[in-house]
Amino acid sequence: MNAGSISAEVEIVRKRAADLAARLSGSAGRSATVAQERGILRMLGVDGLDRAGRPLGASLVERYCGSDRARLARGVLLPFAVAMIEYDLAARDLALDVVSGAIDLGLEAELLERPERLAAAEAHASRLLASALARFDANKTAAREMRAVLGQAEEPWLGVALRADEIRPAAAEAKALLAEGADVVLVRVPASWEFAEARRQAGLEIPGFFDSRRGRGRRGRGLAASAPDRRHGRGRPPLPQRTENDLVPAGSQRGLAELRHSADEAAAERGCYASLMTVASAFAAPEQAVVAAFERIDLVVADPIREIVEENVDPDRALADHAFAHRLHFRAGTRLVLGPGPLALGEDVASGIPSDAATRAGRALALQALGVELALADGLLPDRLLLGAVPDWVAQERDHRSILVQAWLRRVVFPDHRLVLQEPQLEVSTQGRNSALVAALSAAPAALVIRDRSEGFVADAAADLIEAAAAGSTLRAALGDGQLYGDAAALAELILRAADAALEHLAGEGWGSLLGPAGHDTETERLGYAAIVERATGPTSSARLLAALI
Repeated sequence: MNAGSISAEVEIVRKRAADLAARLSGSAGRSATVAQERGILRMLGVDGLDRAGRPLGASLVERYCGSDRARLARGVLLPFAVAMIEYDLAARDLALDVVSGAIDLGLEAELLERPERLAAAEAHASRLLASALARFDANKTAAREMRAVLGQAEEPWLGVALRADEIRPAAAEAKALLAEGADVVLVRVPASWEFAEARRQAGLEIPGFFDSRRGRGRRGRGLAASAPDRRHGRGRPPLPQRTENDLVPAGSQRGLAELRHSADEAAAERGCYASLMTVASAFAAPEQAVVAAFERIDLVVADPIREIVEENVDPDRALADHAFAHRLHFRAGTRLVLGPGPLALGEDVASGIPSDAATRAGRALALQALGVELALADGLLPDRLLLGAVPDWVAQERDHRSILVQAWLRRVVFPDHRLVLQEPQLEVSTQGRNSALVAALSAAPAALVIRDRSEGFVADAAADLIEAAAAGSTLRAALGDGQLYGDAAALAELILRAADAALEHLAGEGWGSLLGPAGHDTETERLGYAAIVERATGPTSSARLLAALI
């Protein structure tokens, strides 16, 4: 296989992905979802938990929108703004009263039919959004200035995940990781309430969900039932006060703010900027984009294609959530991390015939290319996107030729993007993982390597990475023309052809071509399908204000 034929195949794959992304992005950008509404409320200052211990924004959106698609289409922004004016309440206080039933946001929305009230609500909402964006911009400037003063570690950066899930031990752990040589600390955000509930209703295993009520006892559960009626002017019971016994998840907004402070302290001592990176569940992308901007999170793992293929999320819903989040990431300057492409086996399940390794790898590459083009279509710049270089299942097999080919293909197909290598968790032995890392780095330089630290110390992993990066750089230079030959070239060709075929089928036949029976079976509805509508554009809709926002 020669360089010309590789170039032609790559061009076809990227063009097919770009054409499909343009079509999908347009529809996604016109959609409203409950997750977007939660993100908007978070920008206004609605965070934390309600009196029953549920996420406050989620409870408010559920209470106001419920199954009313017209309300979802118009959005919560203007009704919430007019209620803030009516009762002269801060955003979080108003949200608590709405969730408790003391204030009916549906009744407040009727005030928007009066031109003077609508104008006042729009003006107030615009001020609130402008204040949120000012916070975005201030944090972007602060990050840029801190990098300039402290300097950035030389790539590839070493990323290590926190083990602790509660803020106090997590903050201490983050400081220790950074002092020992980590450059990026990964924080897992608790699964979104909507995702956990959707999986429960579908009879699926519920992902890890941090119980923030541990240590608080049962207090506060009765407040919602006895909440007063604000319309009749009666007082409101005091809010439950946070105590030393409250457990705060490290991945919550409050936890991330504290982690940011701890990371900055460690960075000052080390003399090098420290980055934070969050990993969130499905249905969390809009809120996580806001939190990342508010708390100066440097990298966010958010991949709509993985949610569709691996987490059974409705495609339209996933793309709409992430289209909204992409625009916020663009404004905040956050770097987005997309995976190397999911393992799509729906077609194999439908046919009963397992596909070969090259076909599976080609599908992953095709879906990664689609994810990249979607992010670009939504406005993100190439230098803001970091891409997974080697699929998990390939890394686990430790076939050095396959690892090298996968990383090489990403360098060739995505030349404008930096790459991420993530090692699979090793349950028994770490033997051979350094050689696999060298194989990947020989094919393509990486900006970030995420290492499993179940064995050994972070300092050892940092030293290993320096040696592996040096070896990879030497081998790349020695290879000269940077092309593949022999069996490796043949495998690359097969993967590119499979990627082309997967994108062609996806464009012509829809998601069912990759997702298999679950894409059509009405008894196994995909998660989130009912929580998305086309955003309304009338005078009482939030569409115009959001268009200016994003």
